[in-house]
Amino acid sequence: MTQHFTPMRMVFRRRLISASAVLFLLAPSFAAAKPVVGIVDTSAKTVTRANFLSWSFTALNLPKNDKACKLPYTRSPRGMRQTLCAAQTLGALTVFGTTAQYTLSRPITRGEALEVLTALTDKQEASDVSGYKDLKTEAEKQAVKNAIALKWMVPQSATLFGFSQSLTGIETLSLLQAVSGQQTVKTVITIPITFSQDSIPHQDIMNAVWDIIQRDYIHSDKINQSDAAYKAIEGMVNSLNDPYSTFYRPADANNFQSQIKGEVTGIGAHVEDKAGIVTVVSPLPGSPAEKAGIQAGDEILEAGGVVLSGLGVDKAVSYIRGDRGTTVVLKIRRNGLEMTVSVVRDTIMIPEISVSWQGDIAVVQLVQFGEITEKRIRSVFTDIATKNPRGIILDLRNNGGGLLSAADLVVSNFVPRGTVVAKVQSSSKTTEEKTQDEPTVSASTKLVVLVNKGSASASEIVAGALQDLKRASIVGTVTFGKGTVQEVIGFRSGEALKLTIAEWLTPLGRHIDKIGVKPDFIVESESRDEQMRRALEIVR
Repeated sequence: MTQHFTPMRMVFRRRLISASAVLFLLAPSFAAAKPVVGIVDTSAKTVTRANFLSWSFTALNLPKNDKACKLPYTRSPRGMRQTLCAAQTLGALTVFGTTAQYTLSRPITRGEALEVLTALTDKQEASDVSGYKDLKTEAEKQAVKNAIALKWMVPQSATLFGFSQSLTGIETLSLLQAVSGQQTVKTVITIPITFSQDSIPHQDIMNAVWDIIQRDYIHSDKINQSDAAYKAIEGMVNSLNDPYSTFYRPADANNFQSQIKGEVTGIGAHVEDKAGIVTVVSPLPGSPAEKAGIQAGDEILEAGGVVLSGLGVDKAVSYIRGDRGTTVVLKIRRNGLEMTVSVVRDTIMIPEISVSWQGDIAVVQLVQFGEITEKRIRSVFTDIATKNPRGIILDLRNNGGGLLSAADLVVSNFVPRGTVVAKVQSSSKTTEEKTQDEPTVSASTKLVVLVNKGSASASEIVAGALQDLKRASIVGTVTFGKGTVQEVIGFRSGEALKLTIAEWLTPLGRHIDKIGVKPDFIVESESRDEQMRRALEIVR
């Protein structure tokens, strides 16, 4: 990325509300199957082939290929290689011909888009396309057959499908919505960010220093220019002294995006940088971290003999990451006492939602507020409501947060449509997050929310909102106290910037950051059964 590159800002409609700068300790080998968001410029008159491929993989939840492959092009963008390798495996690249020249920066046509989606979905529908004069090859005809049968796209006329017409941004959004079957595709509008040449303080000095280094440094031939640029950017972001604002290189950005999908590789813990020390917000249930005895509040001082203090959370966790099956020895500090813990890294499937019953009381445990919660939570509570429970216990203990939209959906099950869930206060304005759906659970059904010091961010939004609205009783210990909102800005070459843009408050205007949510019923016992017992008593 150079100063001439114009990034596309992803307006992160599903804002990230999480306690940790890195939610999980990820192994770099893990390949994300679905980014958090994609980018669709609905105002664009044309869409490039490369962008359409990327957005299609996002909308269809297709895995990218993290293994090296031999592409048909002599040169191709580094940030696109995983998508291109996966597209090649599925036969989608042949749509653009067999030339060795990279042509994916060209505008894609309506027909090419349909052929790409035909290859990615492997659809072979039947319909009458004999009346369209602009269809020549069998591949073109099959793509249009799919489009008509599955209602992907509308013909331009009775005799011309419009196969060779350029695809527009708004057509792309409609097409991906139709193919994915989602009313809201994980794609958003993009806004070009332009930079003036003097937008960075001392930019003239930075340029001069870089020129001198390249000209006079004795080992200038060994300079890793990409690494140097990344370190400069990382230094700028680190100067904010905000543990939640982070610049991600492509591999780390890919890993960061994968956490919301619900499958990660590592030790399985939410972590936070507190005064330069990597601190565990909460271990995931059933994770290697939990099995090894790691607890919320533990400070990780060393990993494999490397002192982590002061490195920053991203650099620190790079020493904790590793391949599945390998062991990392951690030195941790708990309540002033230091100890050594060995943890075997593993691939962790995050179920997010689990439902159990204590007689006629439903217990719903949420591990994080990710895509699974966002997609399933309303149907989960709808099903519970059909069983006429005496009450519901929502267990948010050790839930480190996730998506603001997922938190909204959880609250929407219990309150009237249009209810304020949180107030988001940025540097320029205050907006209100409101529920968009009707409740699924009767207002007469008792509700208890379980929290502890590992409950953070999105968990605190839910607990704080239901407490303010007097819809639930909160049981447990004071929560973590993370009350800021992050926005993710992605770049076409694969990098991402996570930036703190606002603070959130409860519906009654309570500040949570560094304070937490105080339960209505304090149960300090470390025994989870004791907290659950108290919750059951309240419901009964």
